[in-house]
Amino acid sequence: MPVDLFKQTRMPSLPRLAIGTIQEDADSQAVLIALLDMLRRNGIQTQCFAAQASLSGQWASQAITGLPARYLDSWIMSRELCRDLLLRSMTGADLAAVIGRFEVRPDEHLAGGNLNTLCKWLDLPRLAVVDVALIDRRGLPKRPNVDAVFLDHVPHRRTLDGMITDIETLWGLPVVGALENTESARNRIASLAPGSSIPKDLCEQLVAGSGVHWRPDLFARLVGGAAALSVDSPCEIHDLPAWKPTIAVAYDEAFFGYFPSALDQLELLGAQVVDFSPLYDENLPPGTEIVYLGCGRPESFAHALAENHCMKSALRSHVAHGGRIYGEVGGAAYLSQAIEYPDGETQRMCGILPAVARFQTGNPAPEPMEVVVAQDNWLAPQGSRLRGYRSGRWRFEAPGCRLDAPHDSCCRPDLIGCRCVVGSLIHLHFAAFPEILQSFFRRPLVSSSLVDPWQIAS
Repeated sequence: MPVDLFKQTRMPSLPRLAIGTIQEDADSQAVLIALLDMLRRNGIQTQCFAAQASLSGQWASQAITGLPARYLDSWIMSRELCRDLLLRSMTGADLAAVIGRFEVRPDEHLAGGNLNTLCKWLDLPRLAVVDVALIDRRGLPKRPNVDAVFLDHVPHRRTLDGMITDIETLWGLPVVGALENTESARNRIASLAPGSSIPKDLCEQLVAGSGVHWRPDLFARLVGGAAALSVDSPCEIHDLPAWKPTIAVAYDEAFFGYFPSALDQLELLGAQVVDFSPLYDENLPPGTEIVYLGCGRPESFAHALAENHCMKSALRSHVAHGGRIYGEVGGAAYLSQAIEYPDGETQRMCGILPAVARFQTGNPAPEPMEVVVAQDNWLAPQGSRLRGYRSGRWRFEAPGCRLDAPHDSCCRPDLIGCRCVVGSLIHLHFAAFPEILQSFFRRPLVSSSLVDPWQIAS
């Protein structure tokens, strides 16, 4: 890979591309790992972006690049915001890669954020990952509206040249690379819990155990020819809030799911963002005014969380003295009365929210969802419309503390709590909701009198 090409074209054009599948049941993860590793070995630092703002996917990018994955979404964000977030996130990176799935049929419509739309908004060259094993079973699909192809699941090196000839002849598209079968590592990746990062050693095993073939000249031509990218109306911060809260963000093995751009925005607006561990710490950081409990895997650490009575007491005391908390998915489960497993086992949690969080087995896909806030709370006023991705791994049994309006036949709540404590089953990317970001910088209505969330919720 000619590194100097990227250095010459990085400004103002910014090398970038979209990487997506075009076949049902296909997965681009193995190709992404191999491609990121090849780029790293050639001195190219890549910043990855998911095409949907959901925290339920598995990501290997940080293990290889050292940069956490970021998120763009045409369903919850405007064109200008997507362009702004892309440009702001490229400090220290040479290449932007937006990952998702392409729509290939005129009648196809994938719910939620759309990679095809992002390609138009961001002028992204399109690289399709084509799974050869699926071609063998279903035949070659119709020529997709992409610019190049990367072959996956190539059975043998000796068959690669023929496959490249077929694709380039029938589709008229360049094949920039190919990845041979790597079933052992792929199976281990597939067994990981949703939302977890793929370990570095597993990424290395996949690369070491596979045959990776690529044509760097074609790849460089693909990503280096994008037009200059600019923002018509940059999302600049002109008036910083007067009140600068200290926001304690839970971060450990049980809680790790956050949108980096959302945390960036909180800090840009003047908040002091500090981390703490519900697993190991006994108290909240000094001066904490707002607690932010993100998603993660509390179900795997429920006993340890339940045994940390000091932290649970600290959180209850924080609320009793007027402090505010936002818990998202796993964070909301931790705030509940108990976690209940499918076999009936329960573990007592913080007891701040009068709810039971029921853990669901399997790996249900996140579902795009829009909710209407039915009751005022510290995060969003009544009538607000919030878009995000509902996690299918939890259900709330929460009579009397629902904050959202019923929106489907089963009437299950996605937003629960009271004025000062909010729990959500929906991943909310705060950078897409200025009104939510502003709510972090409003002084609390209750500051000295004791508050009982159970009484308020009832």
